[in-house]
Amino acid sequence: MTRRLILINGVPGSGKTTLARAWCERHAPELPLGLDIDTIRSMLGGWRHRLTDAGLAARDIAVAAIGAHLRSDHDVLVPQYLRRPEFIGRLEAVADACGASFVETALAIDPATAGTRLHARTGTAGDRDPHGSLPEDLTTTVRTFEAFMLTRTSATRLPGGAGVLEALDALEAAVARAGTQAP
Repeated sequence: MTRRLILINGVPGSGKTTLARAWCERHAPELPLGLDIDTIRSMLGGWRHRLTDAGLAARDIAVAAIGAHLRSDHDVLVPQYLRRPEFIGRLEAVADACGASFVETALAIDPATAGTRLHARTGTAGDRDPHGSLPEDLTTTVRTFEAFMLTRTSATRLPGGAGVLEALDALEAAVARAGTQAP
């Protein structure tokens, strides 16, 4: 089996982390890692007061962990909201350096559904939510993300507003397609 680094991009509340966890459960015997960079960031002391520095440090830690897990012959899933190509390029480079395939996906979701999920999440997570502050205007957030995704022609879009099983099946299909394409 070829190792895979699977990016699950999407706006807050689109179901990225839920989907990564579902993949890890479905493929549990293979020991895939669902690596939530926001959780790593939240484990750094003072992260709420130095968001940018903590975010950059968390990404460095994540890249090191991703490389270690890929070199151990296991898949890694990265559920992360990304709006610029630099870190995506970095993920692709670590996959390449480890001889793994890189699969870029993104969840599509409407602002109302994302908002409902975010409010439910903050209602249960409270101060412990590792994702930090939530966007004020999800309509603008979704619009900006969709504009960015138009530049990501190799990314496969997944149904974020659907149930987790539908999204998981779509992710499985995207990964299978990526595995049959020549590099």
